Amino acid sequence: MNPKQLGSFRQTRISFSRSLLRKMMREQWVIKNSAKQLDDNGYGHFIYEIDTKQGLLTFIAFSDEIDEAERNDRVISEKWDITFALIEGRMTHQKYNHLKSELPKQEFGRGTEQDIVWSRANKSTRMFNYIVNALSAGEQPDPKELAKVGYILRTTAFYGNGKFGVASYKKLNKTHPLYGAFRAQMLAAYLLRHFSFELVEHIAAAASGHAVSLEPEIKRYLGIGNATGLGMVPFLIKHPKLVNRWLLLRELALARAKNNWMTEGDVNQLQHFLNAAIDYLKEYPAIDTALFAEPLGVAGELAFIKQELSRMYEHHKGGIKWHMFTSLVEPRIDSESQEFLNTLLIELFPEQVDCLGEETTVDESYELEPGMTVQRLMTIIQSQYSWVFQFDFTKKEEKYYFWYRSAEKEEPRIGIRGSDPGEAYEMEMNIAEDIQNLYDTLIHYPDTQNYVSLFLLKYPRFRNTVRRIQSLEGLEFAEIRGNLQNKGMLPIQLMRCKLSLFGADRFDPKSNKWVRITLYQGAPLISDLTETCDDHWAFPLIPQIKKGEANGV
Repeated sequence: MNPKQLGSFRQTRISFSRSLLRKMMREQWVIKNSAKQLDDNGYGHFIYEIDTKQGLLTFIAFSDEIDEAERNDRVISEKWDITFALIEGRMTHQKYNHLKSELPKQEFGRGTEQDIVWSRANKSTRMFNYIVNALSAGEQPDPKELAKVGYILRTTAFYGNGKFGVASYKKLNKTHPLYGAFRAQMLAAYLLRHFSFELVEHIAAAASGHAVSLEPEIKRYLGIGNATGLGMVPFLIKHPKLVNRWLLLRELALARAKNNWMTEGDVNQLQHFLNAAIDYLKEYPAIDTALFAEPLGVAGELAFIKQELSRMYEHHKGGIKWHMFTSLVEPRIDSESQEFLNTLLIELFPEQVDCLGEETTVDESYELEPGMTVQRLMTIIQSQYSWVFQFDFTKKEEKYYFWYRSAEKEEPRIGIRGSDPGEAYEMEMNIAEDIQNLYDTLIHYPDTQNYVSLFLLKYPRFRNTVRRIQSLEGLEFAEIRGNLQNKGMLPIQLMRCKLSLFGADRFDPKSNKWVRITLYQGAPLISDLTETCDDHWAFPLIPQIKKGEANGV
């Protein structure tokens, strides 16, 4: 649970987006165009219906004209190229009119319980125009140019769980087709990706009678972009039971993979995955900051893993398990290379790990146990929270930052303590200091055999901290073991952790506070979604399209 290691995670085959696509394939969901009304410039709306076999869902996207100066990925923006929603049931005239009025407003709009997700996206203007111009000229865009960005549209937020009046997450229960962590948001992102292809093809066809459609290989290579900031970090602190479940599932998948004996077939398959990963990293756009490892450096370490894999298997000939191999190579490689190897090992054993992708929800209730003794509470802290005592909060650098919510849109921000405004509205983010203060009080409590209820009558300020500790007893992966106020802390590490669980890749940090990523790059198209579809689509390579190869629209 070290932030640096968490900040090295990559997607796995049990990431939310990938497990959703497998569900769609397995259950043979049918997605079709229901309505389309776009002008020659691509402004208007597009509607898809999704037959999940458990109920009908509808996706609607509004494409609007905005000035270049209004296009902004920050949460404070008030206009976007695209606003879209995922709703239950079929679109009615009344519902369409309501969404047309409210959805483009986003924070200033109001949804209903029929709405599951609201979101918005902007064009990658250079990429969007480049693709439209190429298609209208009867040509395919150069895949090498596409690789510089990797998507046509870029989202900035996915809203659900009651925000703006949309349906509560509780509505997505076990009988709902979108039951599971963030499956509604992942479906909305997948459908937006499909819409992005239809949008550029529509504009190209309107501009020229010689226009062509995007080649399927190019469509598969393109994903959907996302820009994420500090708002993602408090989620990991406020939802420790969810964090524990998600990371436990990942660790279970890895443990199952590592417990297998190294067979010739699996070794050859991992060599294939490593070759593909190395090529993928060599094609990876350069990272502007030093926040994450350079792709070429990771590629070099994956090549080292390849060599060690061949050498070790040749020496042991199947008499060794994967965990023995990883224990020998991990001390010699960087954390990002370690996690890339973990991702590829999990990829090797779908029949053993895919079921874990269906277990991403958990009861998030937190109960106070008043009958627990003070001594028992102290024992839990000593065994499960010993890491909190590594921080000395009397030092200025350990409390350098504070977290607060902006007045503009109530989004999390960080400020420098004693310098920036907002300190009076500080959020509770420093779990380590809270537990230190609690423990210091506990050790001076006169009767440790007394009940916690009596302790809290005297010290009510510790009620929430005690309840958290009691509720998380035995949950090894619930707490981020770092100090989120430290001068050297990197919020982007925790952003990457959560984004990897979604299935994100191509992490492109713009600072230590926000990052651009890509979802669904390499993923099958809607037309590909069959039970026999290849599910090993992560880390795609630039497609090889011959010049002049094209299909008519």
